[in-house]
Amino acid sequence: MASAAVCVSIVILFLPDVSAQHQEDVRNSFELAARAADKQAVKDGDYAKWCNSFLTTLLNIHWFGQQAGLEEEVKGPVLESLRVSDSERELLSRALKVLEQEPENEGALKLFTEGALNQVNEAAIPRLLFTGGGSYRGKFQLAICSEKNDAVSVTSFFLEFDVNGARCSPLLYSDGKVETKTTVSHIYSLNDGLYGKIRNRIKDKLMATGISKQATIFAL
Repeated sequence: MASAAVCVSIVILFLPDVSAQHQEDVRNSFELAARAADKQAVKDGDYAKWCNSFLTTLLNIHWFGQQAGLEEEVKGPVLESLRVSDSERELLSRALKVLEQEPENEGALKLFTEGALNQVNEAAIPRLLFTGGGSYRGKFQLAICSEKNDAVSVTSFFLEFDVNGARCSPLLYSDGKVETKTTVSHIYSLNDGLYGKIRNRIKDKLMATGISKQATIFAL
């Protein structure tokens, strides 16, 4: 069955048949890349720099890009704009809903919010999926991981948003003044043989920080 996780400011959906080892590899790789990108770009809010740093880190740990990003403006519901199958869109929607609504996901929601918004306080957490008003900006990624014949690949969608006094429906940017852009579709594949040689080093590097920035999304 499908599962999902938060890694920093990324919601990763794992489709059925993705092995436990590859789920761990994806979580660790994307956490490492996101944390490196935050160090490079979070201070000045340069999200183009963030994306470049994220991609560079993945390439350095033996992921390779199958398809470069195409920057598009989102108009209307974000999930409807993503180039995914209906079943994948439904799973993403479900993952976002349970992230927001299920009490057991409080830790994952806070982790995601801290990575997604440029300013975070207790009142901002419920606004992550734009269910409340306010003025704030930030970025996050939605990613779908699949596996076929032992080969794992991830399609990710980077979203940048700017909210100005809007009240928005859950999961949508359909009400009020919300400016949103997304970079579609980064498709990454893993060189499993080369990654296997550095797998433990990546795990050790993340463990050495003493702070986990991964969390399972429950009740998917």
